[in-house]
Amino acid sequence: MSTLQLSDTLLDDYVTLFTQLEQQDQTVLLDKLMESMRRDISISKNRDEDFYYLPEPANPKTLEELAGAWVDDRSAEEIIADLRQSRTPNRDRVKL
Repeated sequence: MSTLQLSDTLLDDYVTLFTQLEQQDQTVLLDKLMESMRRDISISKNRDEDFYYLPEPANPKTLEELAGAWVDDRSAEEIIADLRQSRTPNRDRVKL
């Protein structure tokens, strides 16, 4: 089974964001992460060790296989114009 490989830089960025959270928010985030893992993980006992297996995706694809998969009759310029027109202003700043 192929897995998503994150760069050390990206993981370091996530850790930096995590450490800036209040301890209570860190706990809530960890609880949510653990719950999301428990939801799709089946546990199989072998000797005294626990092995965790994630279910196989129904239609596994790599990023390379998905590259260029977007199908649209519009030109790139038309898509960009549509995206820009659909933007909504948001003046609320996110405090990190």
